[in-house]
Amino acid sequence: MCSDYPSGGIIESIEPKSIADELGWMPGDEILAVNSHILHDIIDFRFYSSEDHITVTVRRGDQIADFEIEKDADEPLGVEFKDILFDGVRLCGAHCIFCFVEQLPRGLRKSLYLKDDDFRLSFLHGNFITLANVSEDDLQRIVTQRLSPLYVSVHTTDPDLREKMLGRKAPDVLAQIDFLARGRIELHTQIVLCPGINDNKYLDRTIEDLAARYPTVQSIAVVPVGLTVHRRNKTPIGGIDAQYSARILDMVKQKQRRFLAEKGTRLVWAADEFYLCAGRPVPKASAYEGFPQIENGVGLVRTFKDSAARAKRILPSALPEPLTVSIATGKLAASLVEEWVATLRVENLRIQVMPIENTLFGSTVTVAGLLAGRDIIDQLSGRDLGDMLFIPSVAVRDSILIDDISLNEISSAVDCPVVSIDPWPYQFIKRIIELSRNGVKVD
Repeated sequence: MCSDYPSGGIIESIEPKSIADELGWMPGDEILAVNSHILHDIIDFRFYSSEDHITVTVRRGDQIADFEIEKDADEPLGVEFKDILFDGVRLCGAHCIFCFVEQLPRGLRKSLYLKDDDFRLSFLHGNFITLANVSEDDLQRIVTQRLSPLYVSVHTTDPDLREKMLGRKAPDVLAQIDFLARGRIELHTQIVLCPGINDNKYLDRTIEDLAARYPTVQSIAVVPVGLTVHRRNKTPIGGIDAQYSARILDMVKQKQRRFLAEKGTRLVWAADEFYLCAGRPVPKASAYEGFPQIENGVGLVRTFKDSAARAKRILPSALPEPLTVSIATGKLAASLVEEWVATLRVENLRIQVMPIENTLFGSTVTVAGLLAGRDIIDQLSGRDLGDMLFIPSVAVRDSILIDDISLNEISSAVDCPVVSIDPWPYQFIKRIIELSRNGVKVD
């Protein structure tokens, strides 16, 4: 009987006094189905258990039991699962000519080499997906369960070029978007711009094709390709310089004006990197219309500048005791941070900005989110960093940087307390005020 069901959701914890607790469910129990619907993930579980009368099939060891439950609609059962995807992550079958995972150096932690392309993670976490491995049944499920919004890597709407860029056969992405449109699913889309490949007429066509599908397509982000020294794909991709960036910004601005007049939204945005590379000021906050793609590097600079303006309101004129701190950041953001630091006038406060050259991925990778611990150690060891070194939180996960170097290891190597901090001036100034009051402490 156990073999009649695939793997379900393993319970990790039970909320006290919940329905699950009253039924005697335990951590380690496996929820297999709700109302005879096999569960593939937490989305299925939430969707089918939202009714007021449900039958839940649970496995404990070799025993399977059905529990009939009457409850309020949408009342939770009180369980947490070990994994949100019961049947595992759907892997990406593409070999994009610019795939960042395939440009990673060898020897990093295994999780970094996982190439997911799972529409469920797009819905749950905002991961970008290609839709290349999505079946008709998947599309119907997306519509039925209202998995909206989704985040889609389009890159180009030219079918032949898209297959070339993805390195695999792929369904017509516009036909897929049209199907989702009929189901009223909203999409945020991105175009990873590869000079000499999907720019010029292809970029124009892609933006126009996606814009024609507004409001299903809620936003279009044009982001620059990221290339590392470890790239093994032989397809030539051009570089992005100030002149090229300026041309892209001019094109995007022209389309924004037309879309705003025709649709009431700018719809398409260029990533911050184009503005920094071209040496142009970023738009004001209202021009980003709620920052729908800030996690994709669209509007971070504006958010930084506005945070700097708010920081001035809490900025003290002086600290009670001298304090020197250092900020490690990527080459791309260094000038922005230095420009802000130069405006600060606080007696007894000295801030040093430390731009870090990325030798792990190569000098063309300049973003702070890919800072390597070894680079920080090699470039800052022996330098007077003052009372504390700050590393942007976008570069840190669970106190570890991308190359498995921990904050504690960096601290020992550079002989200075090291903490990660959100990369916004307001949060930074708050931390400086705390340090001045309480002394240097590492949480």
